Amino acid sequence: MTPAAKLSAAIDLIEAIDTQRVPAAKALKEWGTAHRYAGSGDRAGISGLVWDVLRRRASSAWIMDNDTPRARVLGMLKAERKMDVEAIAALCDGGRFSPEPLSDAEHAALSSRTVADAPAHIAGDYPEWLDGYLA
Repeated sequence: MTPAAKLSAAIDLIEAIDTQRVPAAKALKEWGTAHRYAGSGDRAGISGLVWDVLRRRASSAWIMDNDTPRARVLGMLKAERKMDVEAIAALCDGGRFSPEPLSDAEHAALSSRTVADAPAHIAGDYPEWLDGYLA
């Protein structure tokens, strides 16, 4: 699988986890069973993307100013994987197995927003009620 195809699969999995309220481990296992063509390296790459998005939910959504599965995956690529907007846009080229090209709003968010301006609980990806304990 190409990196773009793995990214597309991760977006689909995050959407399934959100909409079907299924545990991530179960969704990943079911995806691997349904997509036997994907090798172990492909499955590991996709699961890494999914777990990174789940760990960085708040900061990824903040970067994109949007909480959709696609936005969180794209935001995670910037926040966690330190990819620049050009590298992310190259993955999202609208090809056969690739995510759709970046919208103008997505491009603008990836170009300008960072977690440096976010509240501590968003930058740290922890619940807001913990702020008092971590200050």
